[in-house]
Amino acid sequence: MISVIRAFLSEVLKLRRRSVLAGAVVMLALSTFIAYLTFHQIASGATGKEMTGLIAAFDTPQGLVSIIGQARSVIIAIALVMVTANLAAEWSQGTLRNLLVREPRRLRWLAGKMLALVLFVLLSMLLTLLISGTFILILAQGQGIQTTPWTSAEGIRVFLAFVGNEVLCLIGVCALGMVIAVLTRSVAAAVGIALAYMLVVEGIIAVVLPQVTQWFPGRVFNTIVGAAVPLVGPTPPQGYPAALAAALLWIVGFVLASASVFPRQDVKA
Repeated sequence: MISVIRAFLSEVLKLRRRSVLAGAVVMLALSTFIAYLTFHQIASGATGKEMTGLIAAFDTPQGLVSIIGQARSVIIAIALVMVTANLAAEWSQGTLRNLLVREPRRLRWLAGKMLALVLFVLLSMLLTLLISGTFILILAQGQGIQTTPWTSAEGIRVFLAFVGNEVLCLIGVCALGMVIAVLTRSVAAAVGIALAYMLVVEGIIAVVLPQVTQWFPGRVFNTIVGAAVPLVGPTPPQGYPAALAAALLWIVGFVLASASVFPRQDVKA
């Protein structure tokens, strides 16, 4: 356990790199911008089929979450890139061999590395939601819009439910990114395959086999959030308990797969 903590602390220091911090800044900036655009459309009286649900929820406890939750796809994509690129870079940059000299017990190093990455992703997400939510609240109050339902006890409960499910979603996304990075051992390949799978592959298969893809990891991770707040994502067709169980099984499966492959890989300088 001590070696895992040491690996974790050493990896936390590496997260101060500009390239890593840039990912968190982009997540925050894009999410806030999307939230602003959504709020502006509703406040300015925009109409349309895609706006109907958001307009109906605007004056309810789900109003704030439905606005800031529109950037979920951006948060998921950036989190996936953060994990795959950061982990796969250890192979691409040739640093993994040196790291394993300091910590030859590979699984303990991988555990520390992933704990640091997951913590960074989750903190980035929480900071993004808090700042974008605060920004929308200030913007609404400045325009004389009633925000009491958003900050009521029910509004806070909805927000916490949303955040809790989003945490689980991003842990699953990080686990998926880990197994892809371990298998590809290349930044370009890992990022490309991860994004293509999440954004394209599952969608294509869903057209032909919708009943099958509802159990795929990307769909499962996405729908458990929609179960709490339907306006921020699709709801799980198999029901929340089944989707939650599937999400946990996928996470465990990705961890076991990585733990099985990583110790057997050749590591070259």
